[in-house]
Amino acid sequence: MKKLLYIFVTTCVLLCACSRTDNTTVLRQADAMIYGNADSAMQLLSQIKNPERLPFEEKMLYGWLRTFAHNVRGASMAEDSLILPAFDYFVSGRDTVKMLNSYVLKSKYLYWLKKHTESMAVLDSGIVEATACRDTYLMVSMLAEQAYRYVYVEKDYKKAIEAHLRAIAIREDEGLCYSLGIAMGLQGNDSASYYMDRSIELVTQKKDTARLVHYLRNYAQLLSYKGQDYEKAIRVSKRLQSFPSEKVNDAMITLVLTECYLKIGELDSAQYYLDKGKEEVVRFKKFLTTENMIAYYQGLIDYTRYGTFDFLDVMRYNDSIHNALYALQSTIRRKDESKESLSNANLMLTVERQEAQLTLLFCILVLVLAGGGAFFYIRGRRNRLIEAEERIETLNRLLVEATKGDGGHEEIPATEVKDGQFFRKILLQQLGIIRLVATQPTSQNQELLRRISGITNHELPVESLLVWEDLYPVIDRIYDGFYTRMNQRFGSVLIDKEQQLCCLLCAEFSTKEISVVTQQSIPTIYQRKTNIRKKLGMGEKEDIVEFILGK
Repeated sequence: MKKLLYIFVTTCVLLCACSRTDNTTVLRQADAMIYGNADSAMQLLSQIKNPERLPFEEKMLYGWLRTFAHNVRGASMAEDSLILPAFDYFVSGRDTVKMLNSYVLKSKYLYWLKKHTESMAVLDSGIVEATACRDTYLMVSMLAEQAYRYVYVEKDYKKAIEAHLRAIAIREDEGLCYSLGIAMGLQGNDSASYYMDRSIELVTQKKDTARLVHYLRNYAQLLSYKGQDYEKAIRVSKRLQSFPSEKVNDAMITLVLTECYLKIGELDSAQYYLDKGKEEVVRFKKFLTTENMIAYYQGLIDYTRYGTFDFLDVMRYNDSIHNALYALQSTIRRKDESKESLSNANLMLTVERQEAQLTLLFCILVLVLAGGGAFFYIRGRRNRLIEAEERIETLNRLLVEATKGDGGHEEIPATEVKDGQFFRKILLQQLGIIRLVATQPTSQNQELLRRISGITNHELPVESLLVWEDLYPVIDRIYDGFYTRMNQRFGSVLIDKEQQLCCLLCAEFSTKEISVVTQQSIPTIYQRKTNIRKKLGMGEKEDIVEFILGK
């Protein structure tokens, strides 16, 4: 049985160790590839089951890697709350890269929670740390992120421009130039065109067609929106049309051209490009915003030409979209309600299971307490039985000593008594024990046990059986006036029970014998002896009787 238990424990330990080793290996592999391939790192992290059971250091790394992967992939970070303790852990660590990236991740997490003020404060701290560490790459990244927030969240274009200029002073980048141009354009700054042209120049050098198309389209919209240069907006839009159609949103380009021609008063050209935009929408089913803009521009053209406009069709279309969205939201809401209901039901089951476990534990505890109580009760009864048997044995010995040489007679002359036998006999006679033995000799032990049990249970108090006023003269007669001498010297110091104890000690009663005849426990007898010694000013080892006699 012991071998089976040993094998079981060893197997459990090995399984736990293997599981921990596997998780550690997965985390190391994910950490090695997180900067270059976040998707693969995320797949590795998904292999870890029950991450909440990981050791603290590994749990912090898991939370950090998961949040980093979500940030790179542009996924929601609203549920990555583990980044908060991970931030504290890595900021106090020695890994500078993880420490600086932790500021970015915590800021992004707070941004997803719409805590924009706290998010910007974390970015400010991160920029200070990156500057101290001279990490220009992460410093530029944090400045760019801060500038993005100023533009699209706080609409503070002045601070956005300052953040962009700080980043460009460290490293000129087409993305920074582009976003700076957008911020300046929204502010109405004349330098917007310079930075937009510079971003297009840099991205053209890199031959990044997709990004070039994006920059050109937004550049054209910016020029048209701010009314800075409609002719240039038309040139930029027509340049976009030279790219393959699969890389360009033709509907948006045609709408920019429509707006520009409307603003310069060329209605025929505006109608031409608007009709092309309608064809693109029908062919490729573009966004709702595109269809609304087409209807809006058509209304402007009609009003300019004929003085009337009709938005009934687009309003009906918008109503249908609204109803569809409402139905979708209702479906999502019902799903959320069902999910919440299932979660509550699961929670109730968990609570019930825990209550059942607690009830079971309580029952086990009650059984253990009941078993323990029964055990101690039985042991106490057994100890009391053993104690009663010892008392019987002690009393039998006292009886033998008291009746030695008696021949069965009740009275013995005092002159024939030696070593206190006479005193012992009188004391036992007062307790009724000799009479009990004489009248029922065949059931001596049984009756003696019953009598001793009665005394122990306070049914027959010793004080009512022993007449010490009759015993004191016997003590004086046998032991050279011991009681009188004691009473004269220490009568005002010792109480009656202490004087009675001294008399029994003088009669050479042992501690166990005193316990039997006085109905007191042995610890009580020892305590009384200690009290007597203290009252008389004796040492712990001095004999009480000799001290009282003055020997």
